[in-house]
Amino acid sequence: ADGIDMALLYPSQGLLLYAHPDSELLTAMCKAYNDWLAEFCGAFPDRLKGIAMLDIDNIPSGIREMERCAKLGLMGAMISVYPAEQKAYDRPEYEPLWAAAQDLGLPLSLHLATNRPGSGYIDEGDLETIDYPALVNVDHWVRMSLARLILSGVFERYPKLQVGSIEQEASWASHFLERLDFTYTQRPRHGGHRFKEDLLPSDYFHRNVFLSFQEDALGIRDRHYIGVENLLWGSDYPHPECTFPRSQQILSEILADCTEVEKAKIVGGNTARIYHLE
Repeated sequence: ADGIDMALLYPSQGLLLYAHPDSELLTAMCKAYNDWLAEFCGAFPDRLKGIAMLDIDNIPSGIREMERCAKLGLMGAMISVYPAEQKAYDRPEYEPLWAAAQDLGLPLSLHLATNRPGSGYIDEGDLETIDYPALVNVDHWVRMSLARLILSGVFERYPKLQVGSIEQEASWASHFLERLDFTYTQRPRHGGHRFKEDLLPSDYFHRNVFLSFQEDALGIRDRHYIGVENLLWGSDYPHPECTFPRSQQILSEILADCTEVEKAKIVGGNTARIYHLE
């Protein structure tokens, strides 16, 4: 009815499970959700594609679940947008996870509101208790995680790994990219990672990072700086803030200045390429 050919499915209440302090219970809940999701998508396999939930507090366990989900036919995996401070994504213990995701060809997603306890955000797991300033600045956490991944050389070591920001719009990326390159070139610190390749942090962003958005006209305005190939539109159906049933109208408005080639990439082509749906 809304002109959508295929949907990649993310959880709703499942997002808030990442705030649960009991990692063993979270692992069990993720596994139960993944089993349900694979069965749900199986009813319409050409229309519905599932994204697994992963708890990676225990990295080997998380890798095993990711491998199991790949066999179930799920198309990607979701990890916490921001782990506890002492477990940031630039730490060496995550190397097997990045390697496994690359080998499996599964994109990893950093979704809004999936912070682990101790990260400083929604530790109670209740979106209703978040104040407006927190919602305004919700992209802070994904920027921190992406900066750690990029500046620690993860994408240099795993060039085919794809990591996405989900449901956090895209226009923040313009300033983020400028600051990445400025910090790397003008504020180098002793002992910081220096790329072996002759590339800037923004080059790794453009090669390895994707951003989903719903109605971000500013992000579309800056598409040539952010990267047309890095932008993935989604309707967020059936959440209250979704674009249904006006998706086509909204897209025609925010993509009005795009070429037909750009439109095709943003509304589906980039998703098909990243998730191997072609």
